[in-house]
Amino acid sequence: MTADELSAMTDEALNVVTDWLLSASSQVGSEYIQLPVAGQEEPEYRERVYCYELYHWWRYHWPASYEFSLSGEVDKSGHRLIRGSPKPDFLVHVPGQMRNLLVLEVKSKNADVAKMADDLIKLTRFRRELGQQANYHAAYFWIYGASEMDWHLLRAQILNNKVANTRDIDLSLISCFVHERAGIPAVRVDWR
Repeated sequence: MTADELSAMTDEALNVVTDWLLSASSQVGSEYIQLPVAGQEEPEYRERVYCYELYHWWRYHWPASYEFSLSGEVDKSGHRLIRGSPKPDFLVHVPGQMRNLLVLEVKSKNADVAKMADDLIKLTRFRRELGQQANYHAAYFWIYGASEMDWHLLRAQILNNKVANTRDIDLSLISCFVHERAGIPAVRVDWR
């Protein structure tokens, strides 16, 4: 198989996995996007609660025989080939091989902007540095609870954050999605 054929197959796998992810996002209920809290009038964004439910529905679409596997928060810090690797919220990979299709970082719309910038640094590192060693094909930055209108303000805040300005972030290596609310799928948004 030529490099071009392998790249086309990998791109097709990414498209399939992304379609499943977008379908899964539309199945996440409102109580997982904003968790009701006893004794409080307003529900709260809780990243882990959202991620577990997104994982559940994303995994629901996954056929048992599919080549790539979905994992949550794979810690590769002790890996003999990839030392000091950050831990992504989600990883789509072939376990036991250096075939990593997608890393995904998730934040709620009201997360600390500096933490969002840190996630972009992490995703850039996966694609740029670790991508050479471990074949990280794609990286997604995923914001939930945000509309496309919210995204324009958030994007400016993230990119103007001092962490983002002093660290190495390559937005050409990262795709961004926003998931506004229950019942509708997330949408891809531009960095411009």
